[in-house]
Amino acid sequence: MYEEVPIHRVRVFLRQVVDHLAIGGRRVMVLRNGVPVAGIVSVGDLEALEKADSARMEHHALRAQARLREISWLKAGLDSARHEARARHGPPDTKR
Repeated sequence: MYEEVPIHRVRVFLRQVVDHLAIGGRRVMVLRNGVPVAGIVSVGDLEALEKADSARMEHHALRAQARLREISWLKAGLDSARHEARARHGPPDTKR
């Protein structure tokens, strides 16, 4: 999947890291004090990530639209039930 490389080695060997990625090498996880802080990927991987991110955003937008439609249908059903109840029984008594 990826190769872990300390940031000081990435600084020194950046050209070699980029060349490695350009020929289809493994991705690089950059570590600072042993903690992952960044990733270096090829252009092809970046384009695939962008495409996946765009598809994910579109999926979330479609799900949100579907939820809004469902809420709208539920509201319409409640409004219809209230209207039918008022037609049968008259308006609610507001005197208490």
